[in-house]
Amino acid sequence: MKCKFILLITLLFGLNSNSQNFSGIEYLLLVAEDERNQVFQEYLRPLMTSVNYSMASGWSHTAKTHKKLGFDITLSANALFIPSSAETYSTSALNSITSSTEFLPTVLGGETNETMSITLFGEGSIQELTASFTAPSGIKEELPLGVVAIPSIQVGLGLPFKTDLIVRYIPTRSNKNTSMGLKGVGLKHNLLQHFGPADKIPFIDLSLLAAYSAYSIDYNIQKTSNLGGQDQQAVMNINNYVIQLVSSIDLKLVTFYASAGYSKGFSNLNILGSYSLIYNAAGSPEDLILSITNPLSVSWETKSISANAGLSINLPGIRLFADYTVQNYSSVSVGVSLGIR
Repeated sequence: MKCKFILLITLLFGLNSNSQNFSGIEYLLLVAEDERNQVFQEYLRPLMTSVNYSMASGWSHTAKTHKKLGFDITLSANALFIPSSAETYSTSALNSITSSTEFLPTVLGGETNETMSITLFGEGSIQELTASFTAPSGIKEELPLGVVAIPSIQVGLGLPFKTDLIVRYIPTRSNKNTSMGLKGVGLKHNLLQHFGPADKIPFIDLSLLAAYSAYSIDYNIQKTSNLGGQDQQAVMNINNYVIQLVSSIDLKLVTFYASAGYSKGFSNLNILGSYSLIYNAAGSPEDLILSITNPLSVSWETKSISANAGLSINLPGIRLFADYTVQNYSSVSVGVSLGIR
């Protein structure tokens, strides 16, 4: 099993389509059953964190809401800076793994040639099972300028009561062995209208934004698997919630905007089907093959307080914007918005 679902996830978010660094990740299934979730969780955590922070970003580039039935279509790219602490993970707490170094690369780390040795203790006549393989590398060298660049597309529509409905949607589509889709919805509500004279202050707006988005990925492992088995499949779901207080100074040709908020994300990965794992058995001239079914169910939780500041250039029917967000993984966003106020 080459587990190319990881590569496909990164391709989905604009990474290099020629990356081959994920060959070998299937061998992590050889880790002891009680540690298998932990090693996958640590290896993939930076990717899940990056995706969640991106899903929480870019929902608004002004606190001003549309007039009723006004709309916009926004295309943006969010570049997340990966901290050095997210490039490696420690194997010191994993009893079934030994290697020449304690720290190995995560999915967003660098390349490695380190050997991971696995030791399991059996029962009866089989006292020890062993296996060894080259640790999976990360894709740091594949990332442009060392950042994870993630695109976004959304539509905003003006509703009554100075409220905007914001929708992010990519219909479920299939690409080779993978099906994927994105759904998201948000509401932005003008707050100054509830404070009497404050609503009459020219050029200044203040809004509250709340949004939810979900990404689903279904990968058919069976078609590319190098391990025996049946019905091999990887299913991933990524969910994010965000709430922000958005302020802006909206002039004719330029808008200055800022926001402060909190986001929380939940992600899970399930590897389904049956897999045959090969070990060297102590005291036996033949390898031992263990069959496992639905071997992995792992989850992540991501949360962060964020602060954002940006600038928008306003031309007839078009807005060009750029902003910087301070959070656990800081980011820069740039984009264009087309619409009618």
